[in-house]
Amino acid sequence: GRDKKELEINGVRIIDTLINILGAVFDEIIVSSNTPFKRGNVITVKDTIGGGPLSGIYAGLTVCKSDFLYVIACDMPFISLEYINFLKNKITRSLENTPNTTTCVMRRADSFLEPFNSFWRKSASAQIYNALQNNQYKILPLLKQLAPLEITYNEAAPYLASAGVDLFYNINYREDLEKLTAN
Repeated sequence: GRDKKELEINGVRIIDTLINILGAVFDEIIVSSNTPFKRGNVITVKDTIGGGPLSGIYAGLTVCKSDFLYVIACDMPFISLEYINFLKNKITRSLENTPNTTTCVMRRADSFLEPFNSFWRKSASAQIYNALQNNQYKILPLLKQLAPLEITYNEAAPYLASAGVDLFYNINYREDLEKLTAN
């Protein structure tokens, strides 16, 4: 019931923590938001087609200067530079054999394909645009069409374990936030 960019844990905005950590490994930080957002050198973009996470990913891809965009939601409080570097290395090796790789995502132990804490390639923006133009706002059906480089849970397990937290935890309900602030 409120703007998730404003979520705080122990008085610190989650998004500020994400920006600080991501700033250590990426030259540009892009926030997709339809409400005003100003932080240092952060680039803010608005959804131009539809709404929701897929629209945000599309908006980010349209302005990013690099070939790949790392995607995380502002309601995902945990991040790991080791995991990010692991994904970057997987992409680099994959591109040698599969130059058309468009996304790099993890398949969880329960077989769910994780669209966040992932990399999306600029070249995927045309397919995303087409999906949004056809009022298809769900990420997972499109992600499967993109034939992603899938990281298995077992491959990622050492990096997930070293983080010591659930990197895919997100805050959808007040109770989700309360679990974090109670500790």
